[in-house]
Amino acid sequence: MENGDDNDAAQPSPAVNRWTVGLTCAAIAATGYLIAWLVHEPEPSEPTARAENSYVTPPVAFPVQIPGCDVVEPPREGQTFGMVHSVTYEYDNPSYPWFSGPKAGAMTQALQDGLPGDVEIAFAPVTRSLVFQPILGDATQNKEFGGWTSANATLLRGDRAGALSVTVRQATKPIPPCVAGELDERRHLPDGTIVDTDDTWYEINGVRTLTRDATAYLPDGSVAHANATDQPAEGSGRPRAVPLAIDELVALVTDPELRISAPVPPGTSSPPEVCLPFSKSGAVIDQAQARRWDAVLAQIPLDGVTLDRPLGTLLPGHRGGGVCQAVRVTTPGRQSRLAIVISTEQPLPQEPDTSSYGGATRRLPDGTVVESSELGSSPSRTVTVTRRSGVQIQVSSTDAADEPLPFAVLEEIALNPGLEVSR
Repeated sequence: MENGDDNDAAQPSPAVNRWTVGLTCAAIAATGYLIAWLVHEPEPSEPTARAENSYVTPPVAFPVQIPGCDVVEPPREGQTFGMVHSVTYEYDNPSYPWFSGPKAGAMTQALQDGLPGDVEIAFAPVTRSLVFQPILGDATQNKEFGGWTSANATLLRGDRAGALSVTVRQATKPIPPCVAGELDERRHLPDGTIVDTDDTWYEINGVRTLTRDATAYLPDGSVAHANATDQPAEGSGRPRAVPLAIDELVALVTDPELRISAPVPPGTSSPPEVCLPFSKSGAVIDQAQARRWDAVLAQIPLDGVTLDRPLGTLLPGHRGGGVCQAVRVTTPGRQSRLAIVISTEQPLPQEPDTSSYGGATRRLPDGTVVESSELGSSPSRTVTVTRRSGVQIQVSSTDAADEPLPFAVLEEIALNPGLEVSR
C-alpha cells in the first residue's frame, strides 16, 4: 500500500489517538464472570471528562505500510464486547472434542520445552506455571470468540522478570485483515502459516507496560497467540523486562505440538491437578524449602497405592503462604484425589487428647498433634499433623469413586519426619 505524498499521512488519526478501557470482574464461588468494554475517549477539545481508569496506546499513523501486508485497513473505531465464562477444573468439554487432559499435558510439555534455555518459570501455583488450563464455557456461549485454552507464567531471565501468556484455539473466522495499529509485520511461512507480530506498549492510569505479541494462523485451523510483557506477578523482586524477543515468540506459536491436530503421544498424562484454594496464614514458603520437601515426598513408600504422577512437586497455593500438590489415585477401588498442603507458623490445636479415629485428635509424646476426620457423605478422609515448630501437614483423600484411602496411608505421609522446616 502506498503512503502518498500528503504531509498529513504520517500524523495519527484523531479517531484513534486515545482510548479508554473499563474492566469489571466478579467471581462467585466456583463460577467466574469477566465483562470488558472498549470505549473511545474523545479528544481534549470534546467536553466529556477523561475517565478515571484510562487505557492509552501509541498514536496510530495511517496510511501506513506493514511488511507482509498487500493492503492495510484503517484503524478500527471503538467497539463494545463482552465475555462470560463459567469456571471449571475439568478438561473434558464435549464442545471442544480436539481438547482433553492428555492433550493439555502434551501441549504444556511442548510449550515449556520450547522456552529458551536461560529462561526459568517462576515458583507459582499450577495455574501460573505455564500449564494449559481447561477450556471454559461451551461452543454456543463463546461462538463470537471461540473457546481457548491458556497457559500463563512469570518468567525469569537473568536478573529480570516478565510475564508470558499463550492461548490456543480453533479458528472460527477467516484470517483477519491487516489493520493499522494492530500489527507491525505479517510473516508468510513456507507451510502456509501466517504469523502476525506486534511490539508496542500500553498505559493504564499513566503506568506503562511494554508488550510483544505473536499470533499464528496455522494450516490445520489452529490459532496460537503468545503475549509477553514486562509486568510480572507481584513478588518477583526483580527489575521488569519483556522476557522473550519477537522471534522467540514466533518459535513458540509455530511449534507443531501446539496445533489442535497434533497427535497426543501414548501414555501422556493430564497436567498437574490444581490445588483448591486454601487460606492458611503463615510465612511464605520459598522454592528451596519446597524442593527439600519434594525430595522427602518422593521417597515415601505407598505400598499398594498407584498414582497418576509421583509425589514431590509442591507449588504455592492460590491463597495463603503454604504449598501443595494434588494427584489422582488410580488404584482399583480406591480411585480418588490425594492432596497435600504444608503450611508454617500454625498454632497447636488445644483439643483434648484421644486415640480414636473418626473426627479425633491425639497428641504424640513429642507434642505433635494429629487430627483425623471423615465425611461419609463425600466420602473423604483427612489427617492434619501440626508440629511444635508450627509446621502443619494436611493430607486428604477426596472425590473417591468407592472408598477414600485409609487413615494409615494418609498418616504415613503426614507424619514423615522429613517434612519439617530446614534449620
